Amino acid sequence: MGFRTRKVENTNFDTPQEMYKDNKKKKINGTLDYQSQMIDLYLNEAFNKRDVALELPTGSGKTLIGLLIGEFRRRKNKEKVVYLCPNNQLVHQVVEKANTTFGIKVTSFTGKIVDYSAEAKSNYLTAETIAVTNYSSLFNNNSFFSDADIIIFDDAHSSENYIAKNWSLEISRKDDEQLYYSLMENLKDVLEDTQYNRMMNEAPMREDIEWFDKLPNIKYSEKIKDFYPIIDEYVTDKKLKYSWTNVKNHLIACNMFLSWGSILIRPYIAPTLTHPAFSNAKQRIYMSATLGESGELERITGVSNIHRLPMVADWDKKSIGRRFFVFPNASFNSSQNNEILLRINTLVKRSLILVQDDKSVRDFTEIIKSNTQSEVFLSGDIEISKENFIESDDGIAILANRYDGIDMDGDSCNMLIIGSMPSATHIQEKFLTNRMAASVLFNERVKTRIVQAIGRCTRSDVDYAAVCIFGNDLENALIAPKKITNYQPELRAELEFGYDQSKAHENIDSFIDLLRLFFEQGKDWEAAEEDIISMRDEYVTSETEKIDDENFKKLRESAKHEVKYQYALWKEDYEEALKHIDYIIPILTGDSLKGYKGFWNYSAGFVAYQIYLSGKDQFYEVSKNYYREASKSTKTINWFNKLLNQREKESRTQIDESLIDIIERVEVQIEQDGIRNNRKFEAKAKEVVELLKSDDGNKFEQGHQLLGTLLGYSSENARGDADPDPWWIINDRFCIVAEDKIYESESKPIPVKHVRQAATHENWIREKVPMLKRDAKIETIFLTTSNIIEKEAAIHAQNIWYVNRNEFVSWAIRAIEVIRKIRKTFSGKGDLIWRAEAYEMMEAAQTTPEGLMNFIQTYKLSELQKQ
Repeated sequence: MGFRTRKVENTNFDTPQEMYKDNKKKKINGTLDYQSQMIDLYLNEAFNKRDVALELPTGSGKTLIGLLIGEFRRRKNKEKVVYLCPNNQLVHQVVEKANTTFGIKVTSFTGKIVDYSAEAKSNYLTAETIAVTNYSSLFNNNSFFSDADIIIFDDAHSSENYIAKNWSLEISRKDDEQLYYSLMENLKDVLEDTQYNRMMNEAPMREDIEWFDKLPNIKYSEKIKDFYPIIDEYVTDKKLKYSWTNVKNHLIACNMFLSWGSILIRPYIAPTLTHPAFSNAKQRIYMSATLGESGELERITGVSNIHRLPMVADWDKKSIGRRFFVFPNASFNSSQNNEILLRINTLVKRSLILVQDDKSVRDFTEIIKSNTQSEVFLSGDIEISKENFIESDDGIAILANRYDGIDMDGDSCNMLIIGSMPSATHIQEKFLTNRMAASVLFNERVKTRIVQAIGRCTRSDVDYAAVCIFGNDLENALIAPKKITNYQPELRAELEFGYDQSKAHENIDSFIDLLRLFFEQGKDWEAAEEDIISMRDEYVTSETEKIDDENFKKLRESAKHEVKYQYALWKEDYEEALKHIDYIIPILTGDSLKGYKGFWNYSAGFVAYQIYLSGKDQFYEVSKNYYREASKSTKTINWFNKLLNQREKESRTQIDESLIDIIERVEVQIEQDGIRNNRKFEAKAKEVVELLKSDDGNKFEQGHQLLGTLLGYSSENARGDADPDPWWIINDRFCIVAEDKIYESESKPIPVKHVRQAATHENWIREKVPMLKRDAKIETIFLTTSNIIEKEAAIHAQNIWYVNRNEFVSWAIRAIEVIRKIRKTFSGKGDLIWRAEAYEMMEAAQTTPEGLMNFIQTYKLSELQKQ
């Protein structure tokens, strides 16, 4: 063993490009022109900025740019550089590419600190190598990388969950059963009966499972002192311990969200600057496929001032590689999806299927294994290397929540199948999007997830892939008229071309033939390619300001103060927090932002109330004024009213408030049926009308129930002889239950036994339907072809309303026509302007819940002509 001698690295260069030119290990020629332009922009504008964001589209080679910047700083300034990836699979992918393709020495750090090798730790600590690790390795209470000089965040646009989870105490009903139920018992006295019953229900309906809400902060704050012993006892040595440690002493700065499946306690924005490993860095570099214009990056990272470097080389107009989009549900029912999937599998050697959750992974795996000999690759199979998958001649990779990061370049995989929408990922996002009608806040986030997903198999200009879109929700997000204009021109052209080709197929063979022609890449596709380019150029020439641009500018300006508000609240500096909200509220002007503005008025009300509790009595009226503004910010939101004293509430009936419940279900129905494809809706509408006109009582009941669902009610039907016929639930406070009787003639008198049967329905509903409040209003209707009642029956009909079948059918046709009209302008859930327009149309046609009540309460059954 000889003596060790010094290894002195060459630092005789002025730019990363000059440094890289001398790299003899690289297997590429060097940086491309646009990559070099971005590096120059960084050197000239942002080298000494604390927080810098680089916008680099999917497939543009942002990994090389980030590594060159990091390597330049490491060698030139002897700075410790950490390159962060969302997960371990991406860590291994970056390390492999850096070491074998780029010729840049990096070291992988995954697993526990005690498992890091001594050599790897030494090389990082002495700035001899770049450390590549996952977000979780930085965001923990004992991070090995707590003194990093430069932190490079890859895929920063998708890091919200990876960052926020460190301050998110998510208590799962399944995994944390004891804690979940202990908290529920503690919260029982501040929850409404229906909330408590819904969350405790062991046999939930679908509506229960999909329900979510936010516990008002005033009620939540009163319970904080009770949470400490309950949670402390449970989280010892459990997975919740780290996040609980981070929020435990700052619960007043958090919100509590409720759902059947979990309880979430978290701050609105993750206070990352309270974490030394993050805040102590000399520079933080965020690399993103899209920086966005709505302040999303600031909210995700908890940093109020980020210097942005814009996209170069016209990537805002062009795509990388070529994609042929196919939409099976533009021509075929979802029941045929499996057949189409299996047919696609016969065309290619390898496919990548992206889905949102593990259940979907299991479902797709079962379909493939039961019907093919294809080898299925799951997340664990390709975490370290994709080699086995890429070498397979008959393989399908099925991955959950991997909409970004995984690269399938070249001939690795030319078939991408996306089985579900990469939509809201936690209760806070769902709450703001749907309940607060603040979808505009997350439009960019959802768009970014989608753009990332569809670019997994096109990583360079010569790559090509077919992209199969299953599901109406994702289809709507891509091709709805108000959505598609927000995509860059070439992607928009690809989508328009693909959707047009996917329509009007009478059989699956013709649909599959299009994919075959694409994979052949012959003369037929050359014509298609010219068509796509022509459309792209038309869109570039005619491109106007995107629909959401003005709102995004306001949201970005607001984001700076939102971040500062969160830090002030974290320190319990309520007056400082209120000051920043007072900056936020005037910025959020316009109908699309009313819901989000209402949320901030609500937040201001709570903060002002805390100042009042500190002894400043004048802030009690200030608090009430903010709550009052929140409650009237939009008529579509009734949730704020729970925080006002009864005498201060606006005079509104239960029926008026039910509009939001109805419209949210209508939104779900529209997304399920498809926005641009009216075929499914029209088939439903036709079936409903035909069933309602039937003289078969069972068919009429079926139509009655289906109509309720179509119109946004929670509609059910029992099967017992003495049970009610369809009942429509508006919300937990109101229900309409029916007795349907189709007699052979109008002159057939309604007998005593049928009236007595109807009179029992209210009690049956109260006993059998747990989602209704104890004091819920239940109206009973007798829907029939008859216009005569037996004299002896009338005495039992005092509290029952009479509805004539023919008049009901006319009302139903009018109501269906309203749904048909509002579908035309629908763009997605939580669009406040669309909701307001929908309400106006429903009110004009008298098909709102209030209009329905006015219709059914025209005659009492007891008032019919008697015989």
